[in-house]
Order: sequence, then C-alpha cells, then structure tokens
Amino acid sequence: MENRVRQRLAQQMVDTIHDVCGYNINMISPDGRITASTDPERIGMYHEIGRKAAESGQTIEVENDAAFSGTRKGINIPIYYHNSVIAVVGITAEPSEARKYAHLAERISALLLHEQEIGEMYRNTDERRAYLIRCIQNGDFGNRDYFDSCLREFHVDPKGRYRMLCIEINTRYNLVNISLLEQKVRAFFSRIGEEVYTYIYPNRFAGLIGSEVYENYRSVFRRFASDHHQILQMAVGSEKAFEKCRDSWQDAVIALSSIRETGEDLVAFDDLKLEILLSGMSGTVRKEYRSKVLGGLKPSEIEFLRTYYDSEMSLKATAEKLFLHVNTVQQRLNRIAGKTGMDPRNFRDGVLFWLALRV
Repeated sequence: MENRVRQRLAQQMVDTIHDVCGYNINMISPDGRITASTDPERIGMYHEIGRKAAESGQTIEVENDAAFSGTRKGINIPIYYHNSVIAVVGITAEPSEARKYAHLAERISALLLHEQEIGEMYRNTDERRAYLIRCIQNGDFGNRDYFDSCLREFHVDPKGRYRMLCIEINTRYNLVNISLLEQKVRAFFSRIGEEVYTYIYPNRFAGLIGSEVYENYRSVFRRFASDHHQILQMAVGSEKAFEKCRDSWQDAVIALSSIRETGEDLVAFDDLKLEILLSGMSGTVRKEYRSKVLGGLKPSEIEFLRTYYDSEMSLKATAEKLFLHVNTVQQRLNRIAGKTGMDPRNFRDGVLFWLALRV
C-alpha cells in the first residue's frame, strides 16, 4: 500500500472513529494536509501539528485553538502501517476528553487498514466477499488478478448486470446479537442463490444481486424485509453493468434515506421520484427551507397541514380525520395563510408547503 491513506479509506476511518466518540475527527497526511474530516470545510487545509506528529512519530496534544496553523485543541495520534507513519488522526476536543479515545482511534485505524490490504492471498471466504464489496463500493479493483479470482470463486460474471442491496439495522437492535442476525442474512442470500455480501460496521450489510435474481425473487425480498421489519430495512439500488455498481450502491443509500422517512421495510431506487431530488439537499439546506416555510407555525398547525395534504387537500376528508367541522378547517387554513403569506389551498403555495413537510 502507498505511504499514505487513500481518501475513501481515510473518510471511512474518520466516520468510524466519530461514531464511537462523537467528536470531530480529521485524518491528516504525513505532509500535514487534512485528507478527510467530519467537517468537510477543513479538507485540504494544512495542519501544522499533524505534520509534526507524523515527523516525530509521537502523539501530540494541543491545549488551545489556533495555537498552530490550521490546528484546533485536541490530540493528534500517528498511525503506523508496516512500521511507517502513513497518517495522523486528529480528535478535536478538550485533550483530557480526547485522550480517552486515542488508543481506540489507533486500533480502529489499524483494523480498517488491515481490511484494505489486498496483498494477502489466503483470506477466508468472508474476507474475500468483503474485499469484493469494498472494491465495488469504491470503484477501485486494486490487484486485478486477485480480484478476478474472487469473481470466479463466487460465480460473478463481470459482463452481467447487477444491483447493490443495502440492509440497515435499526439503532434499537442490540448489536451484541449481530452474529444471530448475520446468520439470518446468510440464509437469505443462500435462498436467492447469491454469494457476495458482507457486514459493514457498525450497522449495515451490503450485497451484490444479479438483476434477474432480483426480478425472480422479489417476493422473497419482501417477505424477508417484512419478517424482520422491527430490526432492519432493505434498499435496492438501480440496475447497472458490473463495473458501474458503485453507482448502484449510492442509489441504494439514497433509497435507504427514503425508508427512514416513509417507514417502509423495503424500497427500490427505481420506485423513487421526489426522493432522488431531495437526496441532493444537505441537512443545512433542508433545515433552512423548512424554517423559511413553516418557521412561523405552531407544531399543531404543522400537523394540521400534514393531515390536510395527506387527505389530498380535501376539506371534508381533513375534517373527518381531525373530527372538525369543515368551516373550522377553512378557518385554520385562513389562519395559516395569514401567518405565512401563502395560501395552502393555492397550487403553487401548496407545493411549497408540501415540500417543507417532506424535507
């Protein structure tokens, strides 16, 4: 592996460490450049202490913000790979707090680096499955001879068409029981005759599904999702040529986001419409838009609007659902129009309200 952390792997390390400690995390290259971060604005910036930590091979703590160029208070831990420093992990927090996670961050980084190493030709079956999934997700096929041997082992036709499957475990599920759930996932893939799938820390499974398999076993997909609706959701990406399956994975993640809003057990990217557009909106933009449209309304008025639009803007249906008189529904709509300057009954204004309720 090159004497640096590839950007995608660096971001994976950052996200994983952040999931554990909750603090802002930076991955810094030996020359002091921030290559990945929980704060996207810092990517590409120079980090003076990160460079010093890489040069010295020693963990360095910083007590004050801006004491050094591009550096905030926290702790900076060198990451060794084959006896060389290939990156520095920076945890932004009070040093006394960040120090608690220094060793854990080092171990997480080492484990993820180990997973990425493809020189080992004697991986077990699950490791080879995981390797294939990582290559597909990254669009980087690395050691082509080894990659092709894995394709042959798992009967994957590189000229075929596939979809990526993303299974996300509900946060309320006790991950101590992950082995039991993994057995259920194995049984599902065995049932549909597919072999390439893996568990992705902390709460996902990913799989490669032949397009024909998906079409032929849709009922099996629905049944599995329904039988386990309390602990997981499933999202199916778009159909792609094998070398483009990275795009299918990204589409599956978009579909997964729509599941969180609708509460459904199984969603295919092919069935999405508005959700594709909304997926391009950042959390900040969504919040600002919602505030601009609904910010002046009470929670009860927002819920009233939700019922109104769920009732296809029918005054009668809204009144029946809320046990109100139709005239009362009209009065509430008038009150909302007065507060916001937009009439919920008007088509153009109604679209703005409806979108604000969805984002």
